[in-house]
Amino acid sequence: MARGHALVVGVARNVAADLRATIATLSRAIAPHARSVQWLVIESDSRDGTIAELEALERDVAGFRFISLGTLSPTIPLRTARIARCRNQYLTAIRCDPRYRAIDWVVVADLDGVCDLITPEGVASCWARDGWDACMANQRGPYYDIWALRHPVWCPGDCFEQVAFLRRHGIEAERARDAAFYSRMITLAESDSWLEVDSAFGGLALYRRQALAHGEYVGLNAAGGEVCEHVSLHQAMRAAGAHFFINPRLVNTGVTPHAREALWPWPLVRRAKGLVRRAFSLRRRASDRAFG
Repeated sequence: MARGHALVVGVARNVAADLRATIATLSRAIAPHARSVQWLVIESDSRDGTIAELEALERDVAGFRFISLGTLSPTIPLRTARIARCRNQYLTAIRCDPRYRAIDWVVVADLDGVCDLITPEGVASCWARDGWDACMANQRGPYYDIWALRHPVWCPGDCFEQVAFLRRHGIEAERARDAAFYSRMITLAESDSWLEVDSAFGGLALYRRQALAHGEYVGLNAAGGEVCEHVSLHQAMRAAGAHFFINPRLVNTGVTPHAREALWPWPLVRRAKGLVRRAFSLRRRASDRAFG
């Protein structure tokens, strides 16, 4: 059943190898559920054939459009700040560009190959219930996108800040990363219930267009450190009353490279490496004391 007009948006940097296949997969999954599908990709800082691929897609795919912001890295050196700049470009277009006035729902998708398993059935499952303003993707394996995740029990804060906190208090790097990242990479079965969250992404999310009237992407905190750009937008949307869910049936990919380290035997390997490093450190200290 067509459910209004859709806009697919994303940011692109050095994604030439995956771009066309990703667009084709997303199109097959989304088109059956929309009266029309438009595309808006924001590019910056590519050094491969990304722009050439985008130009070809603009010729080949109806409703496809891209904007290149050129080389941002000299003036915006930090990666998350550049991503936020690009994402805010499509956010402005959604809100202000008359070409997108009729859009009913927006798909935000990563274009680097993490949407290879998205299906029409997965997209259809988002309309199995009401009461959502955004549906976020699941993976067929450990859930990998912990940095964008906020949930009062599962992940209440910034995982990188937790690593830094634990390291300052004497926890070795492997144990700190296990606590902050890998222990949280749980697997959500497709048969599980929807999970309400304060923020998530996971490479793909469906938004009701009206919910995107609030907030902006921010890639740096007050101290100038990098943060996940999705969180600031979601905080503003939640403050305006939006409800976000991870939809377990909205599977976009399998086991990502990030998530592989949460699978056996990698936790054991990391622990063994930590023990070896600790043993060498103790031996070095003993040697320093003996000959110091």
